[in-house]
Amino acid sequence: MTDSHSNVSGARGGMTARDIFNGAFRQPKPQSPTIDIGKQPACAGKFSITGVSRIRSGFLNDLLKPTFAATTVKQLADESREAAGKLQVLGIAKHVAVEVDEGSDGKLDVHFRCEDGSRFAVRTGVDVGGDEGTASIVGRLNNMWGGGESFEANYARGTKTAAAFRGVLAVPLAADPQRRFEVSACQASTNYRPYSSHDELRRSLSAAIVSRQAGSAQHEVTYALAWREIMGLGHAASPSLRALAGHSVKSGITYMYTHDDRDSQTVPTQGTLIKSVAEIAGLGGSVQMAKAQVDLQTNHALSPGYVLSMGAQAGALWSLLDQKTPPLADRFFVGGAHSVRGFEYRGIGPRDKSDSLGGDMFYAAGLSLLTPLPRIEALRGHLWANAGQCALLLNQPKSNPAELIRFLSSPSASVGIGLVYRHSMVRVELSWCIPIAATHGDRLSAGLQFGLGFQFL
Repeated sequence: MTDSHSNVSGARGGMTARDIFNGAFRQPKPQSPTIDIGKQPACAGKFSITGVSRIRSGFLNDLLKPTFAATTVKQLADESREAAGKLQVLGIAKHVAVEVDEGSDGKLDVHFRCEDGSRFAVRTGVDVGGDEGTASIVGRLNNMWGGGESFEANYARGTKTAAAFRGVLAVPLAADPQRRFEVSACQASTNYRPYSSHDELRRSLSAAIVSRQAGSAQHEVTYALAWREIMGLGHAASPSLRALAGHSVKSGITYMYTHDDRDSQTVPTQGTLIKSVAEIAGLGGSVQMAKAQVDLQTNHALSPGYVLSMGAQAGALWSLLDQKTPPLADRFFVGGAHSVRGFEYRGIGPRDKSDSLGGDMFYAAGLSLLTPLPRIEALRGHLWANAGQCALLLNQPKSNPAELIRFLSSPSASVGIGLVYRHSMVRVELSWCIPIAATHGDRLSAGLQFGLGFQFL
């Protein structure tokens, strides 16, 4: 930072406002007098920025509004630091050094000295979840028009996904990386054999507003237009699956709320996850429905190395207007290493022959205890109990209270013991499963079951 020899009216103990401002960014020397920077008056006069090749004036105006509204040294320091951080988060700058000088009018002139951000990046990765592993390549363009905009294109192939492409254009709102507008296009072809004798082709366009608030809460409102096709039926496809095959077009609005303060998304030791999704479709297209789902998880450290986790999920799907039965692409499926352990992937719920048909209602719950093991800190012992059920009840011609009672009171359940390995990117499980309750048609997976992914019940 450059030195300044002019004094600001009101300086105390021989210190100028600029000296106090700089002190907010570094540890003051022991001999410096104690100054309450929260009361020391100061305001920004001029602003300049160097080292950035592309930045819009309108974006800068939104970014610096809080800085120029500051009335004390502390506010000016905090808001300048916040603005510099936003430039880095949005990829406009890799590094920002904040410098300050006293202007001729007694105000503080703020200067950002930046290292220009990367314009593009390419990375490869492996994703796991939903009983599938996929390899992907991702290309990203940063700060496309000088306001922190980005475009990301992702191409993936996996064990079930024959090919998937997704492009997302993200634009920050009011120069805030926590609030953005997104437009995306996606196409994916998925093979669901051997759990059901079909493939699914899905194409979609969507627009979303995402807002992440202080703390761990996030709100997301999305409009999506999706064309789905159930196709590639195998020769052994059941009559029920054949009746659900073909095209469907869904046009709808989804609201999602997420609160996640867990210390890890894969193997948390404390914190809570609350996620709720509400969707309504029927704004054109061939699908008229309402859908809701809730996911809950809480984690408690009992003593060093011991963690008790409890999770629950539930969802319901209602057909509206002339829709007689919900499309297969919108139904719920339960079972597998990430859902109710001890059962095959999509192994719980309605089935015709070898085809899993999904349901319009489901619930699942789990209780897990992680225990320490000697020598390998990332490896934990795992005791667990899971239960869940899935059924087609809400969209039947006649309601049957007895069926609903049976659905709620007779879950499929299992218990087991195993190991959990906490990798830096994913959670790896190896469990010995003992199914203790099952309904007719359930596909059991007793004995060893392997799980790899991010989210587990």
